[in-house]
Amino acid sequence: MDADELLKRYAAGERDFHEENLTGASLSEAFLSHICLACARLKDANLASADLSWGNLMGANLDSACLLVANLNGANLSRANIIRARLLGADLIDANLVAANLGDTKLIGVNFTRANLELANLMEANAYEARFDGANLKGANLSETKLRGASFRNADLRGAFLCESNLAGADLREADLRDANLSGAFLCGAKLEGAKLKDAILTDAIHFCIRQT
Repeated sequence: MDADELLKRYAAGERDFHEENLTGASLSEAFLSHICLACARLKDANLASADLSWGNLMGANLDSACLLVANLNGANLSRANIIRARLLGADLIDANLVAANLGDTKLIGVNFTRANLELANLMEANAYEARFDGANLKGANLSETKLRGASFRNADLRGAFLCESNLAGADLREADLRDANLSGAFLCGAKLEGAKLKDAILTDAIHFCIRQT
């Protein structure tokens, strides 16, 4: 299926496009709210500024897709493959990303407020100044992730892996970091007031200038 056919069928009221092959499709700025693209092939697709809010993209392949400034609020991206995708400035408020693969992905400025990222893989992603406020990141892998200036206020990071991640200047106030692994993490300038750190691993973490007040 090509982009034109999908848009025509969507405009006619069709919403179910699960397992469709849309590799390399150009759907920038398309309005596709509530669409079902579960297990669809969207590798290298251009979805910049597209509206995919409340869509079902569970298990979709978005490898190397362009999702710049896309609206994915409330979308279901559980177990989706989003590796190497570009999501700069995208909104994923209340999105479901359970066990999604976002490794080596550009997440600069992405809004993950209240998103469910339990067991998600964000290893080596660039999430500079991303927002994870109130997000569920239990057991997520954020090892070697660039998180400088990111906000995790009230986030649930229990059992998360943050080994050797860059959390310089990150806002972790009131975050739950119990049992999290922060070994080798760079925490200079991080805000940890009210954070729960019981049984967190801080071996070799650089935290000598954590803000306490």
